[in-house]
Amino acid sequence: RTLLKHKRLILRASFGAAVLAAAISLLMPNIYRAEVLLAPAQSEDVKAGGLASALGGLGGLASMAGISLGGGGSTEESLAVLQSREFLWKFVQDEKLAPVLFEPGMLANLLGAEPPGQWDVYRLFIDDKTLDVQTDKDTGLIRVAILWTDAALAANWANTLVAKLNRYLAQQAISRSEENLKFLNEELMRTQVEEMRKILFDLIANEQKSAMLANTQRDFAFKVLDPAVEPDKKAKPKRSLIVILAAFVAGFMATLYVFIKEGIAKRREQESGEHSA
Repeated sequence: RTLLKHKRLILRASFGAAVLAAAISLLMPNIYRAEVLLAPAQSEDVKAGGLASALGGLGGLASMAGISLGGGGSTEESLAVLQSREFLWKFVQDEKLAPVLFEPGMLANLLGAEPPGQWDVYRLFIDDKTLDVQTDKDTGLIRVAILWTDAALAANWANTLVAKLNRYLAQQAISRSEENLKFLNEELMRTQVEEMRKILFDLIANEQKSAMLANTQRDFAFKVLDPAVEPDKKAKPKRSLIVILAAFVAGFMATLYVFIKEGIAKRREQESGEHSA
């Protein structure tokens, strides 16, 4: 009876909330998701090349000298680089994306706002989920996605980001190999033990091979299984869901209000009846 008595209020609240939510959702820009499907390009054992384990005592000397023996890092480390402030900042600078990512308003132009810095870029990509990285624990496959208001830009940035990551990690590997080769050649000149010299020759050959692969391998850290294409459907906002939820919440709140109001009214009637008696 209470619901029937106040059904108009409940319906008005639900309808009003739905209309308001629809209006607000229409003001929200469409966000498109473009993603690249990746697989680790090489196993960690191949990356490391068994160098550190084969070195034995030389590994300790290398560490003391500040030399990193062993190839690239793990997949987790490579993905950490992808989501690092340094790499994202370099990506934005190289591609000259700041004017697009941080389009200043009229007021900012008049006031001469400061250009965005590393933290601004990091917050946009990581905190605001412009960059989304997901790893399938069962298959080991990785999805790198860009979410942006322009579908074509989202696809372009996703593909470019992965390509630049591979080049960036390859360049790091080349630099490590150069340091390792310098260290190994110095050790080769110092030692006269034939067995140790043979090990060093093998290690030098292995390191030269690693450097050559880093120079020539296009998909150094991650192999692109499916490049990003321009999405034909938006990822968000889900306007219909927003409207339905708004109508439901408003209807629930109106119903709660009606029951509370009726309960207070009944209590007052009871109290007034007791006073009259």
